[in-house]
Amino acid sequence: MTRTAHLFYRRRVLLWGVAALLFLGGGLALAFLRIAQADQRADQMAAEADRRGSAVSTLATDVRKLRSQVRAAGDVPAAPDPGEAIEDLPSRAGVPVQIPGPPGPVGAQGDRGPVGPTGPAASPGPAGTDGKAGADSTIPGPVGPAGPPGPAGADGANGKDGAAGRDGRDGQTCPAGYSLQPPPGDPDALVCRRDSAPSNPGSSPSPAVFGLPPDRRRS
Repeated sequence: MTRTAHLFYRRRVLLWGVAALLFLGGGLALAFLRIAQADQRADQMAAEADRRGSAVSTLATDVRKLRSQVRAAGDVPAAPDPGEAIEDLPSRAGVPVQIPGPPGPVGAQGDRGPVGPTGPAASPGPAGTDGKAGADSTIPGPVGPAGPPGPAGADGANGKDGAAGRDGRDGQTCPAGYSLQPPPGDPDALVCRRDSAPSNPGSSPSPAVFGLPPDRRRS
């Protein structure tokens, strides 16, 4: 530790004291400055209030003079008297104007007062008139019990016979112009053959033999 640092270390209490005094001095200076500004603002407000009071007093005097002149001329003044138009005019026009100070501290709450006497019991009022009958309700009521069965009705008239149907087709499944015929070489089978086809066992069967359309070609 150097000699200078050792000297500052020994006198640190004095340094802290000087710093505290500077801080307090600055705070007091700021407080006095604010108080001075508040006093100056209050003086300005008082001066402005005095000027307004003087203006109100001057205007009220002028209005009274004008009313006197109008009455002297035999007319009725349209403007009312300032004392009647403005409530508490003398205190408003007085100079210097009394500016109310700040409100004082709130006082302590007082004791609770005694309970007042009980008032007389109220008597019942007269009965009202009877009301009108209500309208019919639109809500349906519950379903009633089922009634006894009614008498049997008379027998109905017999219906008319329908028209006769068309005759059905036979069991042929071949198209028009063909019929079921045994193919050449196999008398146990039936195939669709053209009615005008020749009975030639050596000729190749037509496409209708296998149930195919006659215009289909073999691949």
